[in-house]
Amino acid sequence: MKKRLLCLLLTFIFCITAMPAQAAGIAMQRLPVDAMDMRLGQCMIPKGYSLSATVTNCSDGQSILSPLKLNVVATSPDQRSFFSYESTSTFVEIVSSTLGGRTARTHQDGAFDEVTMTWELRYMTPAAFCQSYAQTILPGIPLTYLGDRDLSGYTPLLQQLAQQKYKELTSVRVQGASVDGFALTIGESLFSYTRNGTEYAVVISTLLRATQMTFSSPMIYGGTKIDTCIVWDALYTYAMICPAAQAETLYPAYQLFMQNTTTSDQFNSTNQKLADSLRTIVVAGRGGISGGAAYSAQTLRRETGGEDTYDDERFTDYLFDQNDYTLSDGSHVKISTEYSYVYEGDNGTVYYSDSAFGHPGGSTQLYPNR
Repeated sequence: MKKRLLCLLLTFIFCITAMPAQAAGIAMQRLPVDAMDMRLGQCMIPKGYSLSATVTNCSDGQSILSPLKLNVVATSPDQRSFFSYESTSTFVEIVSSTLGGRTARTHQDGAFDEVTMTWELRYMTPAAFCQSYAQTILPGIPLTYLGDRDLSGYTPLLQQLAQQKYKELTSVRVQGASVDGFALTIGESLFSYTRNGTEYAVVISTLLRATQMTFSSPMIYGGTKIDTCIVWDALYTYAMICPAAQAETLYPAYQLFMQNTTTSDQFNSTNQKLADSLRTIVVAGRGGISGGAAYSAQTLRRETGGEDTYDDERFTDYLFDQNDYTLSDGSHVKISTEYSYVYEGDNGTVYYSDSAFGHPGGSTQLYPNR
């Protein structure tokens, strides 16, 4: 049984080229993502799926370096298939910390520092992070690790982007601080489990960013404190959980979910401003904030102004071969270049197909923006 599942999923999911849709493909719906009574993002999910969204803030254990995290879950009508998205999570690995040549502090893996409001977690490979994440969202369920999708074709591009960012970071000189390295890595891992006699497939996709830095400061009572750490982010984490028999059909929809589900420019900007203000509080020695949820909500409402735009570049723009389409309401969707025929129906419904014979009745054909 495991061998059959492995062959099925590795054949249809881990191929680099997206799978062609059948006839009219899957009907997808573009929807706004609302949480805390605000519009904070957008998504594209299969038509008929329900949508829920929440915001995690620093008072709930989210790192001060990325104090707001948007969590989105799309659920099938039979509640057996799920797509999920989490925006950026940030962690810190303490590589070394010395004072006058002696150890001043050691890394406490998995611990949340209540004073600095940061998670201490050792920097992981994408595969290791995907495994850890899968166990987090499916606690207590025995998972079988089936392997990783071969994404080595993206390595040259990610290395180029990392080199550009490293040059930007090192071009700014800050006394007592240096940037030792910068890396971008991507991964997608596959797992399976059995529940009530049904085999399920689990796909986890993530992009990691890591910056290693060293800080040196002389102490007024003598000696020099030197700290080296790795600040790393899971810039996004997507997941698909579904019965294994449906994985072939749903994976193209999952790709569209990844291409079109994201936070708004305003959410991202507010997240950065909130991080800056919280760091000021911590550096001033006032410790963590009280009423973090209310503070985060107030900041979001003040800074977003009720707007939601999606003009900022996203890493997925580099990682997918995709075309941009404009819907009748002026909003945009991204569709894999594998599909030559894209149609818009009612209420934001989008159909995609590799066949001209799949034109749904009552829909309008869309053409790529150039």
